[in-house]
Amino acid sequence: MPTLKSTLITGSKPETSTLLRVQEQMGLKPGQSMQFMVYEVEFDRKKYYCCWSGGEIKGGETHMTLVGQAAMEALANLPLGNNDALIVQELKLGPTPLRNKIKAALKRAPGNSKICFLGDMQGDLDGHMHAAFNIQPGMLDVAH
Repeated sequence: MPTLKSTLITGSKPETSTLLRVQEQMGLKPGQSMQFMVYEVEFDRKKYYCCWSGGEIKGGETHMTLVGQAAMEALANLPLGNNDALIVQELKLGPTPLRNKIKAALKRAPGNSKICFLGDMQGDLDGHMHAAFNIQPGMLDVAH
């Protein structure tokens, strides 16, 4: 069974207008550093670029929290990976282990893909994502 390992990526930012709205919502000062949940994921000898976004899919439409949208934009703006398509994959807890659901989504996507994992990050999935993605120590900095 191939292992899944993830490393946090720092330095990738969402669009300026989204960043300003997040700073305003969180009461942060302009220029104060923010980290979005964007990762380089190694699985089955391939690399993928993923983010964790708060939100859900309702009636076939994606609804994201402001921070979830910022994480997806930070992923889209990442200078790594394939920019041809951004895959959105909803995650929910259930009988199938979360890591198995993540591996299945990765298997369906070509290597170098960008995948936005969407779900209830502050409720249902809180405390589960870190273990499911097997987060490694250290960071990959792409700031430019």
